[in-house]
Amino acid sequence: MFAIMVNGLVGQGSLVESCNYFKDMVGRGLFVAPQDGVLKDLLNALVRDKKLELAKGVWGCILTKGCELNVSAWTIWIHALFAKKHVKEACLYCLDMLEAGLMPQPDTLTKLMKGLKKLYNRQIAAEITEKVRLMAEERHVSFKMYKRRGVRDLEQKPKSKERRGQKRSSGRQTVRGQSRGRADLSDSVDDEELSS
Repeated sequence: MFAIMVNGLVGQGSLVESCNYFKDMVGRGLFVAPQDGVLKDLLNALVRDKKLELAKGVWGCILTKGCELNVSAWTIWIHALFAKKHVKEACLYCLDMLEAGLMPQPDTLTKLMKGLKKLYNRQIAAEITEKVRLMAEERHVSFKMYKRRGVRDLEQKPKSKERRGQKRSSGRQTVRGQSRGRADLSDSVDDEELSS
């Protein structure tokens, strides 16, 4: 019920009200890990609409009420901040995540390191790297392989988005009021397009 209300209010742009419902849901102990979608929609909407303090309030509520947070929930928050250029804050929350004993996903670490490189903030980068290196060692994971996976995952994400966009547009298309199927479209491809 609460999740439906929060999603509906986010969809209508009633962000303050959706935050209140979400906090009430958390306060009653009704927020659990499988509801990450609600959290993601709410935090992304708040950060996108430059309501960072409200977003921090939502996150703080989750922490103070003792909700069990998994890597996915932390990743949602860190990526929402990072997407809107709040790199340093995203990194500070990553440090909190590490303190909670959770290791970030490889692509999250790679994103943060690239963002910190642009900010010339070597101190936070070194601190995060060292903590992740130690966690990897404790888990018997090669840190080099972990970093390579993060780079690979980030490189593959734009390709998968492109493919999804192509799948949507590769069906039927209308040209001057006529519907054309895939076979008809292949006839109109220039030789230059095929060679590129």
